[in-house]
Amino acid sequence: MIEKDTMRSGPNTVNDKMFIAEIILKIRETEEHYKTLMFKESLRTGFFEYSNLFHQYRERAQVQSGLHWDLVHRYLTTQVLLLSPICPHISDYVWQNILNNERSILHASWPSTDEPDLSLTKASEYLAEASHCFRLRLKSHMTSSKGKKGETPTAPQPPSHGIVWVAKTFPKWQSIILTTMHDMYKKNKSLPDNKELSKALGSAPSLKKYMKKVMPFVQAVRERMDKFGESALKDTIEFDERSILEENMDYLQATLDLEGIELKWTEECENERTQEEVVPGEPYLTFFNATCLQLELINPQPHTGLFQAILPVYENDNLAAILNIHEDNIS
Repeated sequence: MIEKDTMRSGPNTVNDKMFIAEIILKIRETEEHYKTLMFKESLRTGFFEYSNLFHQYRERAQVQSGLHWDLVHRYLTTQVLLLSPICPHISDYVWQNILNNERSILHASWPSTDEPDLSLTKASEYLAEASHCFRLRLKSHMTSSKGKKGETPTAPQPPSHGIVWVAKTFPKWQSIILTTMHDMYKKNKSLPDNKELSKALGSAPSLKKYMKKVMPFVQAVRERMDKFGESALKDTIEFDERSILEENMDYLQATLDLEGIELKWTEECENERTQEEVVPGEPYLTFFNATCLQLELINPQPHTGLFQAILPVYENDNLAAILNIHEDNIS
């Protein structure tokens, strides 16, 4: 259990602000569900999704600046209030005996909220999706490739570092498609069928040499619209993608078990495919093994469980990084 004394106070970080925006949104959604007597939906948004938001915040914060006490207290208080219409007796017990309120929860008011900052909620969703894709990318990287017939496939060496490639803008041909689709959407309040889109895009001279890629990209945009709505048609995103990643670099390193991660623009990449396929809002991660000095630490005491450890020391490592020995480094 995390004690109050171990938590921080003071100004809010970007992660704190994202968490605040998300819980405000869930409080409002839960209130609307209660008003329409949709109790199953109230439980979904006011308990399951609400608690998941806190677990996500805790996972990110613990590897960085730590949990903010004011936000933890706000979460606990509002969580009990959101559940009180469904389970009043348990909520009242927690309210008085654990949260130390003198009066019953029956005298408490519904949590008051400001207007949620939707750009922050989208930034949090972006970070969650990016970290999920990075983990899948690492899993794919570590999958043994099939060797030649008769040979036993060897497992790849775990990478030590990674590079996150971020795009400033969409490639020009994709930007033209997005603009055309967005104009047609605003005119009809929905996207026309692919036949009409193909006709409109086929008449654009600047798309002639990309015609084989046009309709697959259109289909990918359609699929993104199912998840993100009209915002999938915009050629910009509503938050600073790079600053969100920089703020959470320690979290990404921890969740991927890497020694270090660099953040670069796609225009710096020599791989044309990366420059072409990475777009704003969808970063791409590549892995590599950095040169290091392998220190072999030997325990001369006999009959002990830990006899030998290999400690890699990378360029620019500090004492904290050197002392952070993973179990994989111990043999």
